[in-house]
Amino acid sequence: MPSLIAPQARRAAQTLLSEVDGARAVVIATVDGFDLAHAGRDTIEPARLAAMVSSLSALGDAASRETGIGTPLCLVVESTEGRLLVRCVQAHGESIIVVLLTDKSVLLGLAWNRLAAVEQLLNAA
Repeated sequence: MPSLIAPQARRAAQTLLSEVDGARAVVIATVDGFDLAHAGRDTIEPARLAAMVSSLSALGDAASRETGIGTPLCLVVESTEGRLLVRCVQAHGESIIVVLLTDKSVLLGLAWNRLAAVEQLLNAA
């Protein structure tokens, strides 16, 4: 299934990058850590980031189950120079991870809104 959504993932990554002022990079990955698509202005290693956020996603899922707060939707790593937002979405019945790396100027509400819209892009015919 991942190869079937790769073209949509590439379009979604580029769209997300262009729609969020202050976005530095986007990585769309499988839950097991494989890079499906990426776009960016920074020189990051998408495959490495995909593997790392897969672990973050798994930890968020485990913590959510343990605390009974439901299915995780988004994780945020707030750092001194920017943010890393990780959103878990469904694409044609498959769990996918969307990562948005931003600078400090990006409003979290805007980033969350645009990340939520990526799910619709990934599920487009």
